[in-house]
Amino acid sequence: MRRVLLVSADDMLASAYGARLRHVGYELDCGRNWPQGMAKARQTRPDLILLDLLLPGMHGLDVLKWLRDVPWLVQVPVVLLVECTVPDEVVRECRFWGAAACLAKDRCSLDELMQEICALLRSQE
Repeated sequence: MRRVLLVSADDMLASAYGARLRHVGYELDCGRNWPQGMAKARQTRPDLILLDLLLPGMHGLDVLKWLRDVPWLVQVPVVLLVECTVPDEVVRECRFWGAAACLAKDRCSLDELMQEICALLRSQE
């Protein structure tokens, strides 16, 4: 079964994404902050990471930069979940550091997110 790791302190996001991902045949693991997310990543070896840009204790962009230096995670697609108010230059920087996508979590429907996830996971097969 394909695994998705969600790193976000937003419990409602985790609940909604988890139910939908299980419905389409994926497993969701969650970490509320980056240390928890990293522990889950080591345990489960995710096929895709959903990373909230606004994390407690560490900015999502810093986590993305760090991910690109971890040999066993460098090829894992990372989808950044951002607020619609995030400046364009931050989105460009996320892309520069290898984000597969940046989705506005407050404007992106769950269907749009699922389409993006499924397309990214299919491209890995």
